[in-house]
Amino acid sequence: MKFIYLIVSFFFLFLSCSENKLKRTLKSAGPNRSELDAVLEHYQDDPEKLAAASFLIENMFHWYGYAGWQLDSLLSVMAEGTKERYISKETIEEWRDISGYSAYKVSDSKTINAQYLIENIDLAFRVYKERPWNKHLPFEEFCELILPYRIYDEALSPWRKKYYEYYSHLLDSLCPGGTDVVEACNIIASDLKKKGYYYFTAFSTPHLGGDFLFDYRIGSCRETCDMAVYAMRACGIPVAIDEFVYSPEYQYGHTWCVVRDTTGRFLPFSFDAFLARRDMKDDGRKKGKVYRSYYGIQEESFDDIRNNQKVPFLFKDHFKKDVTANYLKSNNIVVPIQKEGKEEFVYLGVFSPRGWIPVDIARRQGKTAVFRNVEPDIIYQPLYSNGETHRPAGYPFVCLGDSIRLLKPLKDETEDVDLYRKMSLIKNYRMFLYNNIIGARIEGSRDSTFKDPELLYEFEDTLRTNYYEIPVSTSNKYNYVRYVSPRGKHIELAELAFYEDSLLQEPIELIRINNVPSRSKDSYYQAITDGDILSFFWAIDTSQYIAYKTEKECIIKRIRFSPRNDDNFIWPGDEYELFYQDGVKGWVSLGCQVASNERVLHYEVPANALFWLRNLTKGQEEQVFYIENGKQIFTFDI
Repeated sequence: MKFIYLIVSFFFLFLSCSENKLKRTLKSAGPNRSELDAVLEHYQDDPEKLAAASFLIENMFHWYGYAGWQLDSLLSVMAEGTKERYISKETIEEWRDISGYSAYKVSDSKTINAQYLIENIDLAFRVYKERPWNKHLPFEEFCELILPYRIYDEALSPWRKKYYEYYSHLLDSLCPGGTDVVEACNIIASDLKKKGYYYFTAFSTPHLGGDFLFDYRIGSCRETCDMAVYAMRACGIPVAIDEFVYSPEYQYGHTWCVVRDTTGRFLPFSFDAFLARRDMKDDGRKKGKVYRSYYGIQEESFDDIRNNQKVPFLFKDHFKKDVTANYLKSNNIVVPIQKEGKEEFVYLGVFSPRGWIPVDIARRQGKTAVFRNVEPDIIYQPLYSNGETHRPAGYPFVCLGDSIRLLKPLKDETEDVDLYRKMSLIKNYRMFLYNNIIGARIEGSRDSTFKDPELLYEFEDTLRTNYYEIPVSTSNKYNYVRYVSPRGKHIELAELAFYEDSLLQEPIELIRINNVPSRSKDSYYQAITDGDILSFFWAIDTSQYIAYKTEKECIIKRIRFSPRNDDNFIWPGDEYELFYQDGVKGWVSLGCQVASNERVLHYEVPANALFWLRNLTKGQEEQVFYIENGKQIFTFDI
C-alpha cells in the first residue's frame, strides 16, 4: 500500500512540475484545446496515464509536421520508385528543385485530435506492461523511448497499431516469453533487413512518416532509423536515435538507433549494417560527438544558453542531448586558446571544406577551454562563433584521450612531401583498391571461348592511384579481350580501354559479348567504356569476367584501367592549392600547382602543421591531414 501511495505521489509531483509548460501548450492550441482537454479528462482517474498524456501535451508546443502538394508529389515519385528500387536520372532532375520543406507546417497542438492521442497512449502502455524486459524501465524512460507518437517533423499517421500487429507476432513466434530486450530488438532488426531497402537521397523531404515507411522502404540512414523506431516502440522495445552532426572522416552526418538494455545501457544498432551487441561493437565510424534525439525538452548545457544569439543552434536544440559518454571512456581535455578576448564560449570543430563545424561547447577559462567526453584519434579545431560563422580560437590538435597533440606549424623547420590524395581513402574504397583487385587479370584471345587465354596483365599488389596506363609487351594479335575478377570477388570496374599505340591515340573499338548481372540499374555495362572515371559497373556475382570482341584483329600496345574509385587522387591537368592552418590567422596558402602525368604533387611544407589540399578544377570531397614519416595522415588513418 505504501508503494502504491509513493507511485501516485510521484505522478502528481510530475504533473505539478509540468503545470506551466502544460498551460502554455493548451493556450497555444486555440480552438483545438478541447481535443487536448478531452485527453486529460479521459485519464483523470488513472494517474500514470494522466502523467504520460501530460508529458506528451506539455512538450507538444514545439512539434509540427509538413503537408502540401510538394511533399505529396515527391512521396508519390518515391513510392513508385520503391517498386523497382530505381528512380531514373530524368525523373530525379524533373523533381530535384521541389522541396518537401516548402509545404506548410502543421502544428501538433493546433491539429491533433483526442482519439489519436488516446489510442497512442493506450497502445504504448499495453506493450510497456506486457513485455517482461520493461519491468524495471523507469516511467520517465518509457515516456521518451516508447510513448512518443512522432519522431521529428513527419506528417502524423496512426502507425503504432499497424507495426504492432505485424512485429508482435514475429516476436511471439521467435522468442515466446522472451525476457532479453536485445534479442527481441535483433529479431525485428533482422526482419527489417531481410525485406530490403532502397537507399535514395536525391530529394529534400522532411521525415517520411510511419504509414509511408511501412509500405515504401526508401530513404537515407534517417529513414532506416525511423522504420526501426516505429517497429521497436510499437512492440514495447525502448529505443532512441543517436547521431553525429558531421563526420570527422567524411562529409556528412549520420544517424543510427540505440536500444536500452535492462541494465540501463544503450546499445547501438542499425538494421542495414549491424545488430545490437553488449560489447557495443558498431560499424566503426568515428563520431567526434554524439547527440540523442528526444521528444521531451532537455536541460540546457549552460544556464540561459537558448537565449544567447551567439551560440550555434545545435547547442540550443531543445530535444538534443550529448550522449558521447555512452560510447567511450570519459575524459577531459584542456585546449589552449591563443587569445582570451571577450568570448564566453569556445567550440570544438570538425573539418568541412565550407568551414569548420562546431560539435561541442565549453566555457572559456582564461586561455584554455576544457571539453568533456571527446572521442580520441580525431583532428579538431577550437573555434569562436557569433552563432552563424565560426573562426579559429587556437591551433588545431589531435585528441589522444586525456591529452592532445597540438598541430602548431614549425615555420623554421620544413620538409619535402609527396601528396597523392585530397581526401582520406575510406573503408569502402580501400576495399575496391585492395581486395577486389589483387589477383584480377586482363587477358587476350583469338577465340570467343578464351580456351587458351594469354595474360596481358595481372594485378599483384595494392593500387596506389585510380588510373593506370599499362604497357603490353607482346606483339600477338587478338580478336577478344576480357577482365577477370579474382576468385570470390566482385567486378567493380570504372574504366577499361585498349589501344593499338603506346600514346593512347588509337583506341580499339570494343563490342561486349557476355552478360554479367549488375547490382544497380545505374551501373550499366557502358560505365566501363564511357570515359567517366566515377561511373562504374558493379557485378552481383563473384568470380566473373566481362569480355569484348575487338573491331578487328589487332596488336594491343597499352591498356587504360581504373577500378571503382572516388576520384580523390591527384588528376593530371587539374590545378591544386595547398594550405596549412596557422591558428587564429586561419589558412595560409603554400601555392598552386597543376598536376602532371606523374599524379603526385611535391611541396615544401612547415613541420607539425595541419594541411588542406584543394582541387581548384573540380570536385568537392576534401579532408585535412598532417604529415608523419613522409605520409599523409587523415583522421581516418589515425
